[in-house]
Amino acid sequence: MAAPAPRADELLMAQAEARAYREAWLELQRRDEVLGVATLSNDVRDSHEQVSRLSGELIRAERFSKEMTEQMKRVMEAASQWAGESLPAKKAAARAEFESAKRALAEVEKKNQPRAVASGLTDAQVVAVDREQQALVLNLGLRQGAKEGMPFRILRGDKVLGSCRLLEVRELVSAGLPEELAEGVQIQVGDRVSVLAQK
Repeated sequence: MAAPAPRADELLMAQAEARAYREAWLELQRRDEVLGVATLSNDVRDSHEQVSRLSGELIRAERFSKEMTEQMKRVMEAASQWAGESLPAKKAAARAEFESAKRALAEVEKKNQPRAVASGLTDAQVVAVDREQQALVLNLGLRQGAKEGMPFRILRGDKVLGSCRLLEVRELVSAGLPEELAEGVQIQVGDRVSVLAQK
């Protein structure tokens, strides 16, 4: 059986995502030229490449947040329409629309497996790990007071695994690099992070 043809909205989303990645890449290239990254040491270049990879993860997280918000609005509008109908035929159609919007919301959640946004700097979590570089994405950002360069302790249960420092901070997510990890430790999604006291 032939695979179903992609829907027009899926193609538009893919094109928009490709444009966003292209723009992010061009911006990084311009930054490289301005900062002279090509003349930097291998370690600094590696760190710059880690930031580039994590930018893609941050873009995906922001896109998911927007997609969830839009789908929640559709569910609320459909529920309101259903509740406001008095004619049986229109009420049945409104209920079908509500059920369809709920299923679409469940699909968005299933596809992205979102994590709760941290309420502050002391209760955040690791939501993604770049295994190759051991780079992290955390579920906190500017809204919680996070800033680039801010240090965090990484915890699993009561055990301190090490620390990390934020490289890039967006509204609701941040990217960081682990520092001083305990021997043999692998950071995992779900590990907690808490800001280190700054002097």
